[in-house]
Amino acid sequence: MLWLLVITGAVLSIAATAAPSFACTTVLVGKNASATGEVLVGHNEDSGGRYVMRTHIVPATVREAAAARFEPEAAVLSLPEDRPKLFWSEARPFVSDGGASFCDLYVNGHGVVLCSDNCGKSREDRPDLTDGGIGYGVRRLTAERARSAYDAVEVASGLIDKYGYIGSGRSYHFADKNEIWVLQVVNGKHYAAKRVGDDEIYVNPNHYTIRQPDPNTPGLEKAISYAIRRGWHDPQQKEEFDFALAYQDPDAYRSVRNIHRHRRGLEILLDRDVDPAAALPFSVRHTRKIGIEDVKKVLRCHFEDTPQDVSGGDTPHFMRTRPICVSTTLESTVVQIRENHDMTLIWRALGRPCLTPYSPWYFGITDVPGEYADDPEKALKTHFAVPAADLDYSKDEAWFHYTDLQAAADPLYGEKAAEIKAAVAEFESVLDNEVRYFEPLAREHFNTDPEKARGLLTGSVSDWAARTLQKLDELYAKAGVLAVELPAEIELGAGESFSVRVAVRDAGFAVEDLVPEKTLLGPNYAPYSKWSRALAAEREEGGLLLSFTTGEWAKNAAPCLTDMWLILENKEGRRLVGKGLTTLLANAASKDASSKTGGGACDCA
Repeated sequence: MLWLLVITGAVLSIAATAAPSFACTTVLVGKNASATGEVLVGHNEDSGGRYVMRTHIVPATVREAAAARFEPEAAVLSLPEDRPKLFWSEARPFVSDGGASFCDLYVNGHGVVLCSDNCGKSREDRPDLTDGGIGYGVRRLTAERARSAYDAVEVASGLIDKYGYIGSGRSYHFADKNEIWVLQVVNGKHYAAKRVGDDEIYVNPNHYTIRQPDPNTPGLEKAISYAIRRGWHDPQQKEEFDFALAYQDPDAYRSVRNIHRHRRGLEILLDRDVDPAAALPFSVRHTRKIGIEDVKKVLRCHFEDTPQDVSGGDTPHFMRTRPICVSTTLESTVVQIRENHDMTLIWRALGRPCLTPYSPWYFGITDVPGEYADDPEKALKTHFAVPAADLDYSKDEAWFHYTDLQAAADPLYGEKAAEIKAAVAEFESVLDNEVRYFEPLAREHFNTDPEKARGLLTGSVSDWAARTLQKLDELYAKAGVLAVELPAEIELGAGESFSVRVAVRDAGFAVEDLVPEKTLLGPNYAPYSKWSRALAAEREEGGLLLSFTTGEWAKNAAPCLTDMWLILENKEGRRLVGKGLTTLLANAASKDASSKTGGGACDCA
């Protein structure tokens, strides 16, 4: 029997449904360049808007012939009958006409790690797509099929050869305990592959980095001949074929926002300055071994002590220079790939990693701690039709413990960040020591009773995850967040007016000293420039009554129970932060648009 995953609802264009991952960053460290002697994969998952991060353990299975369609109008894809266990970190947005095609990190039971970065715009304007092309399917099917990093290259490139890629440009990163491979793809059926050497380090900040692809890799001759036909490469000039130069859109080639991050990442890893005018290499070598803390430092980078740090003491997460750790960072991960796949260690920090600890997870766990978990089969069926209610604010969700702290700290960054970072570093040190003590015990159990060892992993990860949430809540409590009374419901129409109340009795904040244009209200994921500004403020017994209209933030807000954040600022520049909950309602226009685009649930048959 054929099992087919489809999306019900109206027909949608691929351009509309393939929601982008905006600006991820990846660091890859070969096993001989690594201080641990293991291949290291560091990755920040970035995408804008309201998301919830969920974690899934997808069990290994042998199934009958099956197929799936992910994005509406995309190709129907055959699924492997023998699927390995998957660790799946899922980014779930509410998108009225689709879902997240290009997010998500996977680790599979063969020890293969998969993540990706947007590569900006490619030159391709005549993409060859068959049966609608392929997007998310590259990631999911490669995770389900690949038995090694190079096998992942062959699986992914075979899918692209057959169907064509629906995104403009992307860099896929595949790693196992021995090797690291990079596959960079273009809209349509062209791509290039290159291996990161065992003694090399690689950084990708959202542009093509493969200049000279490895010989004898899939697709190379086709990519060269196509570039010649399009006039992007001239062999008569006797210059070696340069994939990045040929296929990157000229306006995106050497984009300053990418060059800054690429160069700064290399500087952190190499312990030296890198010439900003120099051509940045695909990969580099260093005399010093690169450790977990080095990778974390890159992923937490805000351009500290460089001219690109233009924060002026405020939060760096919305800087125009676009740092590595940024407002759109959904998750930061550092993976240590082990010989025993169960012992592969996945250090994870949800949201912006500068303000939250990396806690340890192991691939070998059998269950996900409840605050992080969801049903993986339901998640797959709804990945391209996420119900808005899935994004409702809830302290039962681990995600909101992380975002609460970050949303509270950002407006008070100059005052609170150093204290929070010190507490995070201290807590991480405790976790590091516990992991060093724990691992020999776990390995010993794997020698005698693997099932007991997996139970030990599961219990320990659950304990570490719970204590991490407790630490986040403890730090949040110290931020002094005010309770904000919002209307029970706010319609998302432009210019809708509403009032909020906030108690500031004990805060020493006089209404006459309030600066209305700097008193803002909005969701934590949106830049402050899009928040609503206070129109009026009145003194009430023990507090303030503030008037607002919906701002630019409302254009892309999800209709769900939402945490809204208030920033009060007085004439002395002192700030207070408050939080309230409200249900955002789609207005008539957005409801009508949603009904025309479908957005129904996935159906199985």
